[in-house]
Amino acid sequence: MPLFDGYGVLVGKLSRYACDKRQDESHYYHCNLFVRTPKGVYPCAVDLDSKHRRDGLQWKVVELDTEEVGEVTSFRDGWHELAMLEGSGSLDYYRTPALRPSAECVRAGKELEAVEGCWKYGTGHDAFRDLEPLLKSNRRIFVFGEPFRNGKGVHNIHQNQGDPPDSRWAAENGPWQDGAVMVERHDGSVAAFLCKFSTQRFCVAEAQT
Repeated sequence: MPLFDGYGVLVGKLSRYACDKRQDESHYYHCNLFVRTPKGVYPCAVDLDSKHRRDGLQWKVVELDTEEVGEVTSFRDGWHELAMLEGSGSLDYYRTPALRPSAECVRAGKELEAVEGCWKYGTGHDAFRDLEPLLKSNRRIFVFGEPFRNGKGVHNIHQNQGDPPDSRWAAENGPWQDGAVMVERHDGSVAAFLCKFSTQRFCVAEAQT
């Protein structure tokens, strides 16, 4: 099943960012990006909640070549709906060649987290330490995810597949709809921040079928 409210990419200039100050056990830890576009500022909630586990979150930063990025960097500032299909500009952590981890990384898990291209494991605060340098060095930002149902904004900026069948989010599992924060730096280089939760399974086997 696809995300309930669609999928796409928000393109614009990062106005500011701020992470939540956790108040209670029911509050999810988000880092909120505020992206300026011709139609106003869009808040983008990057969910980095590790569920109080030291290894509750997985993430990585992927450096991308120009040809790997596709046409997205030519999009005008604003929200762009994307079809959840290969070739539309949508992202899939396991089917997009430039993002796909090697099978070796997935099998080895934590043992190879220091190897380039493999996932890191830790808390949301740990993950933000890798995300923040991208935010500080960006010339333009591209936020992939699901639009808010009401008002301007983007959420589900993380892997959107692999939730177990008994999860409350399993109904939204689907290919070619993964969220990410991608930046174009002042020197023209491009990098993407990907993240997933430890409760979500790796989908390499499915992607290769």
